[in-house]
Amino acid sequence: MRLRWSLRFFSILLALAGCDSSQAPPTDPGGHLLVPDVGVRPDTSPPRPDAAPDGPPDSSPPDVGPPRDAAAYAQIPFAVETRVGDRHTPIGLENRVTCEVLDRQGAPIPGQTTFPEIHPDTGFDRTDIGVVGRIARDYRIVCSAPALGLRDPSPADWTVLPGPSTRVVTHLSDDDIEVGESTDVTCEAYDAEGNRTADADFDVLFDPPAAGVERRGDTHTHTSAGTFDVTCRLPGAESAPGLTLVVRHGLPAHIALGVFPERPVYRVGAVVELVPVVTDRFENPLPNAPLLFESDPELPTFGEGRFRCAEQGRFALAATVDGPTHMDRPLTAAVDILVDFGGPGITCEDPALGAFVDWPPGGQHVVRGGVADVQQVESLHVDGREVALRGDGTWQAERPVRWGLNVHDVVASDGEAENSTFCAYYASEAYHDEDLALEDVLLLRLGQAALDDGEPDRPLGSIADVLRRVINSRALRDTVHLAALAQNPIVPNECRARVLGLCLFRLGVEYRDLQIGGRNTLDLTLVERGLRARVAIRDIAVHAQLRGTLGNRARISTSHITIDLTFDVGLRAGGSPDVSLRSLDEVSVGDLDSDFSGFLVGAILELVFSAFEGLIRRTIVDALRDFLQDNIDRTLEDLLGNVDIGELAQGIEVPSLTGGAAIPLVVTAGLSRIDFAPARAVIGVKAKVDGPTRVAGRSPGVALPPGTGAVELPGDRSVGAAVMLALLNQVMHRLWRAGFFEAEAGGLVANLADGLPEGTEVFLRFPQPPVVTGINGEATVRIYLGPLTAGVVEPRFFVEPFRVLLAAAVEATVRLEGERDLVFEGIEISELHLALQGAEIPQLARDVLEDTLTRVIEGIVDRALNDGLPVLPIPEFVIPASLGAFDLPVGDGLGLRQPRLTGTEASWRLDGNFGER
Repeated sequence: MRLRWSLRFFSILLALAGCDSSQAPPTDPGGHLLVPDVGVRPDTSPPRPDAAPDGPPDSSPPDVGPPRDAAAYAQIPFAVETRVGDRHTPIGLENRVTCEVLDRQGAPIPGQTTFPEIHPDTGFDRTDIGVVGRIARDYRIVCSAPALGLRDPSPADWTVLPGPSTRVVTHLSDDDIEVGESTDVTCEAYDAEGNRTADADFDVLFDPPAAGVERRGDTHTHTSAGTFDVTCRLPGAESAPGLTLVVRHGLPAHIALGVFPERPVYRVGAVVELVPVVTDRFENPLPNAPLLFESDPELPTFGEGRFRCAEQGRFALAATVDGPTHMDRPLTAAVDILVDFGGPGITCEDPALGAFVDWPPGGQHVVRGGVADVQQVESLHVDGREVALRGDGTWQAERPVRWGLNVHDVVASDGEAENSTFCAYYASEAYHDEDLALEDVLLLRLGQAALDDGEPDRPLGSIADVLRRVINSRALRDTVHLAALAQNPIVPNECRARVLGLCLFRLGVEYRDLQIGGRNTLDLTLVERGLRARVAIRDIAVHAQLRGTLGNRARISTSHITIDLTFDVGLRAGGSPDVSLRSLDEVSVGDLDSDFSGFLVGAILELVFSAFEGLIRRTIVDALRDFLQDNIDRTLEDLLGNVDIGELAQGIEVPSLTGGAAIPLVVTAGLSRIDFAPARAVIGVKAKVDGPTRVAGRSPGVALPPGTGAVELPGDRSVGAAVMLALLNQVMHRLWRAGFFEAEAGGLVANLADGLPEGTEVFLRFPQPPVVTGINGEATVRIYLGPLTAGVVEPRFFVEPFRVLLAAAVEATVRLEGERDLVFEGIEISELHLALQGAEIPQLARDVLEDTLTRVIEGIVDRALNDGLPVLPIPEFVIPASLGAFDLPVGDGLGLRQPRLTGTEASWRLDGNFGER
């Protein structure tokens, strides 16, 4: 402790030494000063001419004048004065209220009973030293001394400001609308006490994600039908339960029609099912639209929408919407089928062509079929193995089944000639509803180094670096300064030494400023279900001004204040992060060092030092703890909640294969999982792909490759990620529904493949979507297509479209360009199956047919992969605008950098470094 002495006050020292001990302030058992009545009040009394603490020493005794009668100096109560620690305080911050009885000279008279009146008389809590605001508004505080009949004619004004937003409420102007109509979504934020805050930067979330929403201010126009949970979100605030919005379909406006199973020729006696898709003008499916089914010529029905091919011939099967339609237009769709006794000599009955079955890993599946002309068949082989043909023309074979497309070649021989086809069906353990988001389709694993990589924090290399910017920001100092300011005066300005009624020494202390001179440090550690934060605030100095006789400056400092906290980290029911304080593990304050300019000793020194110590150990420590709790909580929630999948979130325009309008795809993402544990944290992201619905066809949903949901992320790197190939299947499924693969009307031109003769055209009909799986240990995907019908026009051999049944497997190597751009290359057909439906063509023509279809299929897959998923959707955390106040780069992403890519059957696996984009 450094004390600068002034000998000019030596005689005052002698007087103080003899003062009664009642001059010493009361203390609590811990030695902390108990001051019941303090406030902020500038000292307007003129400085004493002899109060020159920085001047030369002066040993002369003070000039106290001739002796006087004590009665002449008795203080007569004259007025009451009201003061508050700070004019404006946020809710929850204690503000000191000081009521003092003054004499005619304006000097306080100690020991008087006073009472502060507060108007309005509700919305706050009284404390031992002042008030804590609960309702944000203006108050007037008036002090009175009822026993003296005195009341302050000039009340003090006190404004309570709203605290930070902690809760967000959603309001809907209309909760039941039709597609194309609008509703106003109004968001309101409230602080912890229910005061409305001024926040306006809200996000509006729809669950499930709604692709067709146009927002203008608060007005949301919806073109996606469904039932949605609508929630307003504000970073750092908890959202109240969402509201239900029903967006009703419009009237039928379009109809598409498919058949199942789809075959070039149907055998007499077969059953064909019509698969219609009715949509409104915004292409929302209407699964319950009333329909009329008919055939021309008439065929017997076999249940609703199903017909039995009772005789040979060409038939038109039609479906018509039976009821009101958009603009009262008639809606009918029709398909033509050919029924023939000769038909395909071999048929696949169970599973039906293109059917979807459950996949038993490593198991077998029984394939059943029939042959049209039993008498002429001498042998029947399935995948090269002979099977028995029953007298009724049926056959069956037990064959191994794999995930994805299973193709079995069936060959019937009469001893001289052969007739062949294939049976094809899909197998998968699980399918996901095409209209729902895929949970945990993207995973991000953060190791301890990604949580905290130590100093420095530029560039950002971990979550802790973000928090380091926060604790070293001006905001921390300002928050603590405000809390300390509201405690003024830390020592009331009162007479401390009186002789014969004359006040010889008056002293008060007012807090003035706070300085944080060091580099504050933070360490984060992963724990079960959360994280632990140890924060050290370095080189803290509190500055104050002495009032009264001395008017000196004062400073007290400490090398550190260390606070250790543990937070729970999880996910709320609505899908937003939930970070909350679990425990306060440690608070420690370094040794206090003081510097009082001027003369202070004895009881006065103890009084001032004790007041400083109480300010630091209670007010400043509490303010620091509250700041850390609120801002670590808020920053983590803001950062984790602002997950982004990069360019995909902006939507994709997939160019048409036939030169028509591009197909819009929208990918929406949100959190599905937050799982913190020692040594690692896993963040899960759900995603949904939306697009138009234009193709009718039976589908059980998005096929999930084997191993989906059981991915082990790399544990030897600071960060790892997994992109489930189910997302690529979701993209393919949506492209199929949107008609991307269809080329029935104009056909595909040769620009899809090089080297084809001029005039070559290919017509395609995809009854099922392509499905994708990976290959263990390789950055390679395998895409299954078919069974599909194809027609080929090749001027040298096929002037009219030559119709075939086709199934294929295509493989593609995946390569990363930079950190996000996906390139699919080396696209090549690994399996090709053609069924010529009994037609006999020269081998050269067959070679041309296979070559043409191979090139076109490879071109289609190339376009679908590279245009449908052009970038890798690795989730990253984007710095939200709310963190801009902490010198953080708003809009920059924090996530996986320099990724390395490998693959499994179910996913792409990546590892790399964690850092700032």
